Amino acid sequence: MANIYKLDILSPEGTTFSGNVRQATFPTTSGLITILAGHTALITTLAQGDIEIEPETGEKKSIAISGGFLEVSENMVSVVADFAVRSEDIDDNLIEKAKRYADEQKQKRDNVNTEMAERELQKAIMALKVLEHNKLKRKSKGVKY
Repeated sequence: MANIYKLDILSPEGTTFSGNVRQATFPTTSGLITILAGHTALITTLAQGDIEIEPETGEKKSIAISGGFLEVSENMVSVVADFAVRSEDIDDNLIEKAKRYADEQKQKRDNVNTEMAERELQKAIMALKVLEHNKLKRKSKGVKY
């Protein structure tokens, strides 16, 4: 039990992950950082990329983010991300759906909805980039995707 800590990953869409982990690696604006249990207090900004999580039980998980903040305090790590999506939730249809929605909003000439649709499209593009990166990473390790 001493080798685990609580990790919460939140975004405007809601809670992306909440649970006990052995370790997690985060993309910060200064480079990658791996947090283990007992890590010293820290607050830092996050960059776009993957959070790689090794849960207390189960297989490793990957979450794509597009920036935000990370806080480490008393064996608790909190992430507030601008955008976050679990890698298992990313599929090739995501960008197509976002693109269709953005096009519909542009045709309606609704500036507020168009801006929101453009944001969703950018998130989908970022998620697909992470998906492709993960596929390449797994392929180089000999893991079938």
